[in-house]
Amino acid sequence: MMNLLSVKILLIIATFSSVSAMANPLFSLENLERERAALLKVMTDSNLTPDVRLQKHNSIYRRMTDIERMVLRDDRIASSDKVMVKKAFESYDLTFLVHASAEQNTKPLNHWLNTLGINASSISNSKMGYR
Repeated sequence: MMNLLSVKILLIIATFSSVSAMANPLFSLENLERERAALLKVMTDSNLTPDVRLQKHNSIYRRMTDIERMVLRDDRIASSDKVMVKKAFESYDLTFLVHASAEQNTKPLNHWLNTLGINASSISNSKMGYR
């Protein structure tokens, strides 16, 4: 009975080990995309009070800083030929929003909008409607 239990435990451990060995090498880049979307959502959510917005912003900002560093230092991502990776590095200013905004000495939302060419003039010239 004990021998059978040992074999089952060994099989379970082997299964988990093989699953972790095949882990997604783009996980940190995908995670960065989610965090960036969360940051932009928090910064543009009019339902949040300024204190809550600042608290959430600071929390996400710290996580993004760490994740951006992980992505930039991950050799598996740098050597990947996936379209997602190519697009991420082609649009560095949008992908690595925290680092790029720090380099430009601006806030992330301002940097995001400036990179996309959105300013007061372009907003006032825009028209509402369906596409």
